[in-house]
Order: sequence, then C-alpha cells, then structure tokens
Amino acid sequence: MRSKVSMFKRTSQKNSAPLLAGLIAATTLAALAPRNADAAGFFLPTRGVASTGRAAASVAPHAADLDSLWYNPAGITLLEDRALLLDLAVLDTQVTFSRAPRQMPDGSTRTYEPVQNQAPPQTIPQILVGGPTKNPRLFWAAGAYTPYASGNRYPIDGAQRYVLIDNTGSGLGYVHAAVGYKISDTLSVGVGLQNFMGVFRVVSTGSGYAGMFGDPEDEDLDILAETTVSSFFSPTANLGATWKPHASWTVGASLQLPARLRDGNATIDTRMPTHPAYDNATTTGNEAEIAVPFPLHARLGIRHATSRTNVELAVVYQRWSTLTEVEVSPNEVEIDGVPGVGAMPVAPFVLPQHFRDSISVHLGGEWILNDRLIARGGYAFERGAVPDATYSVFALDPDKHMLSLGAGYDLNARLRLDLSAAALIMPTRVITDSEVRQINPSDENDEITLVVGNGTYEHFGYIAGLSARYFF
Repeated sequence: MRSKVSMFKRTSQKNSAPLLAGLIAATTLAALAPRNADAAGFFLPTRGVASTGRAAASVAPHAADLDSLWYNPAGITLLEDRALLLDLAVLDTQVTFSRAPRQMPDGSTRTYEPVQNQAPPQTIPQILVGGPTKNPRLFWAAGAYTPYASGNRYPIDGAQRYVLIDNTGSGLGYVHAAVGYKISDTLSVGVGLQNFMGVFRVVSTGSGYAGMFGDPEDEDLDILAETTVSSFFSPTANLGATWKPHASWTVGASLQLPARLRDGNATIDTRMPTHPAYDNATTTGNEAEIAVPFPLHARLGIRHATSRTNVELAVVYQRWSTLTEVEVSPNEVEIDGVPGVGAMPVAPFVLPQHFRDSISVHLGGEWILNDRLIARGGYAFERGAVPDATYSVFALDPDKHMLSLGAGYDLNARLRLDLSAAALIMPTRVITDSEVRQINPSDENDEITLVVGNGTYEHFGYIAGLSARYFF
C-alpha cells in the first residue's frame, strides 16, 4: 500500500555534508511536523449515522444501538436480537486560506492568492454486527469502521505549499470485537478489543534556500517530499458501564485506551531542488521507522427518557497532549558521493508536537413520532486541539459547533433505515503569532526561514449519511 510519485528522483548537491543530511531530515519534518490534524487532533466529533443525528450524544444508550461498540460497549447489552448494521457517511471540509502579506527586504510587500481545499468529499463506511448469546446476561458485537476525518489537497505552487500540498489517500480504521454483561437489571459493563490501523500519505515542500542566492520562496529551491506511514497492527481496547438509577434515567461512562501507530518501513520519497547547485551527489535508502501516538478518550453521559422522548447530555475528554513528539529513525539512509566525506548516515531525530487536550459537549435526543418513525436532533461544541502558534492548513482544528438532524424509519419488523445530516460551523480564525515556518535544513536557528502560518482561515464542513439495520 505504499504510494510513490514517479516525478520524485533522488538527487543531491555539492554543498556541505551537514546540509545534505539535513535535507533528508527536513523532508520528513516538512511532511509530519505538527500539522497532522483534522479535528480534535485527528477526528471529527462524531461517528456513525444514527449517532450523528443526535450530535454524538450516545454514551448512555437506552435502546439497542450497535454504535455503542465505539461510544460505550456496555450498551450492547440492550440488543434483544441479532442485528447487522451497514452505513455510509459522506463528509467534506471547505477551507480557504489567505496567507498574510510578506514584507520584502527592499521594502515592498508581497501578497498571496488565497488557496482552497480541492480534495473531494470523503466516504466513510462501517459494518457492525452483534446480539445476545445463550446466556441471557451475555452479549457480543464486532465490526470494522473508520473515524470521521476529511482530506486536504492544495496547489503544488500555492502559498500553503510549505505546510501541505496533499494528504488524500490517508485513513484510519478499527477492527473491533466486544462483549457486554448485565450484572443486574440496572447495571451493565462492556469491554472491547481493537486493532487500530492507519495509512498516512503526506506531500509537502521544504526549502533549499541557503541565504547565498535567490529567495526563500524561489520554486527552483523547493524540496518536494512524499512521506507514507503504514501501520496494520496496533492493539488497544475500550471499556464502559451503564447504570439506571431510575426507570427514566441512564448514566454511561467509557474509556478508549491510547494506541501507537508505528511503521518500521515508512517511505520518504523526495525531489530535490531543480537549481543547478543541487546536481551532483546522491542519496541511498528512503525508509525510516516512524511512530505516532494516539490519545485516551474518556466519555460521560446522562440520559432522560420517557415513553416518546429521550435526551442525553454527554461530555468527552480527549488527551491529545499525549502527542508531544513524533519519532523518526532512518533505516540506513545515507548521503553518498560527498567530496572529502564519502558516505554519511542520517541520524535519528524527533519532531516536536504542540497538541493540547480537547473537550466536547454533546446534547441530543430522539422523539418517537409514531410506531415506525423517529426524529433526531442535537448540538455539540468541541474545543480545538491545536493552538494559534501551530495552526496551519493541515492542523485545521478550530473550535467547532455541530448542528445535526436525523430520522429512523422501520420498513418492517426486521429492517430499519436511518439518515442524518450535520453542519460543522467553524469560526474564521485569524492567526498573527504563528510559529509555523518553512522547513530548511541549512537554517537550524531559523534565521532565514519564513513564517508561513499567519493569515486568515475560513472553514465549513458537513456530514451526511444513510444506514440500514437488519435484525435476524
């Protein structure tokens, strides 16, 4: 599943050995330094078609719902019959970045054309199955699903290119199996085992400007890099409990344990600058070991239900501050043919991150209109996980307001259809104190690199989905 770009050819230059080694490190840094987020780190604040209809207020379920596998595995104890759930969501984030003008050395001002996200909408599938066992207190569920996250693609020569050009083709997913147990009529527990998988493909640009000629943004000094990180085995788990202190009230709590994606053979393909100074030396090897940590999630919900309505208030804490750094260990990557030096290995290094913890609040519910039709609605607010200093076109994680509507319709006793739609309202963000700079291996002290994160970020998103649940 490694993705390679044929236009990349590995070349190098006559300059000093440290600069050449830095070029390899810089291309990785340009691809992965702290700008790998979509929302609250990597995920949008909902998942699942029916759950999205109530703004992901799904931690304290009161009726059969296979989405409980993700939100709170104790909820699968409400499955009275075996059920199969298939759903598909479409989501998109529309982004416009207007980079702040740059003051040139001669006193003039350089302005930049706004850039827009050109990635197509993402389709997010899931398949879940579960039900009771012969033991009336024991239940099971299993499935495969993908968290909600969108893609980004921008012009290869745009003002944003030193942060991101393209990350389409990236994705995260879970394979999950869980059991739930009814301790009593009012108390249930659940635990699930998961395999967390992911593929990150990131194309971006560094700068080969050394301060002796040209300008830091000259295109013939750009270093184009594509980094692909794949991890297909990362075990983790979730657990939860539900308690009914009263016939009308349900309290739910759950934990999603942290995980770590690690790829011992991540690929780093580069196209060195086209400037004549980068003509002669070569590089050997293009693989590295890269590790990316993912955080713990803690959820708490309380639901009130009557014969025709139910409403839940849920709070979710995501410990994204665990993403403090990304480790990169090149696998026998060397610079060859350096005059007077010969072959020189590229040493391991770490990429500092600046993510912060995120909290979201979800209020949503359902209204039974008749024996077959249920209406849903909700609102959620989530605090972004990326501060102004490291905000960029990849780390598009502002505070988010989500408004959602949904409905469920029973076609017959065995088949139900659900649909939902949600708007993600994200306030315009104006960044004036960015620390996001060009990646330049010849400028360890940031004396000649440019700040490229300042500017105005406008964003809006939507989610729409349809699911079918079959009881058998």
